[in-house]
Amino acid sequence: MRSNTSDNQRWISIVILAGSIPVYAYLCWPAIVRRGFPEIDPFWLAMPWLWIVPIVLSGLFDSAKQARKWSVGIYTLLSAFFFAGTFISVVPHHVNIADMLLATVFPWGPLNLLIAFAVETISQHLFRLLHIREKTLTNDSTVIRPFRAGALIVVILAVAASFPFACRAAAFQAARSSARADAERDWANGRAIWYVRRGDPEAFGSSEECYSVDNGLKTEAVKPGVTAAIYCDVYREVVTRKLSEFGPADKIKDLGTKADLNAWIKSGRFQRAHSFPLKQGTAEISLKGYNVNGYGNVACFRGEPSTFLYYATIPEKKDALVVITDDSIWIFAKTGELLQSIDFETYRQMGIGEEVLIGHR
Repeated sequence: MRSNTSDNQRWISIVILAGSIPVYAYLCWPAIVRRGFPEIDPFWLAMPWLWIVPIVLSGLFDSAKQARKWSVGIYTLLSAFFFAGTFISVVPHHVNIADMLLATVFPWGPLNLLIAFAVETISQHLFRLLHIREKTLTNDSTVIRPFRAGALIVVILAVAASFPFACRAAAFQAARSSARADAERDWANGRAIWYVRRGDPEAFGSSEECYSVDNGLKTEAVKPGVTAAIYCDVYREVVTRKLSEFGPADKIKDLGTKADLNAWIKSGRFQRAHSFPLKQGTAEISLKGYNVNGYGNVACFRGEPSTFLYYATIPEKKDALVVITDDSIWIFAKTGELLQSIDFETYRQMGIGEEVLIGHR
């Protein structure tokens, strides 16, 4: 009778390991098929690490040395196949079966086997310390103490269920801490960024991630991805507080508003360029676009060249160069850095054209 009980427990152990494979594959699937950028929720990134849970859980029902090694080994290699698909070496990530098999052979198969047998040894030792099993009086077989085993199963499942949530919370907290530190550092160094949320009204001339005339800060779109969005929101909160405390950044003095641009046009400052490239610091501008060496090596080129290009140097803006083409307006600092870029919709609304520029010369 005791032998039958032991055999039944061993089969329960095997069923737990076998049944965990499809469940584990399902939980890993979001991490397997992700592209790598934007990154998915950290909740799903934590799932692949749960492969050790069935080893611990099934070990409650089977302490046989040799037979259990085979079942644990087979389970570990099968789970390592899906585990291998969750790691990204190149972005965008495109997983295929051949790559997963290769990564299972090396390194994840052998590495996970080492971890699995270490976990097995530690968990079996822990079960003995907790007296989860007791020897029978008639032979050397063991039986499980149901109440202790039941309590331990609840603890194991609770830890497994809470692990992804804990990883998610830790990732979000790390992003918040990093954002606060980065925002403080960037503000102190005069390099703070203004993250623009989707749907926010665009400041004049801040397209193509240029500077905002509202606060003098360089703009960037909020980064895609769950954790990245939290980082950007917290960073922006810190910068908003700094702006309310200290006012706009000094860069705002170098930027032009819509009223400034209209005044420069009406005062006849613009002249047509006839030789190219037009140079301003490290920037080179032509009818086909511009290229700026340094400052991130910014460049913008169009398929068809513009029909005209007018320019003006603005002394009161530290000799900034304003360039107007048939569909764009760019403002470059004396160093060549692109300060502002007016989007086509604003350009069209302002009614700027060559006839307007000629009429005010």
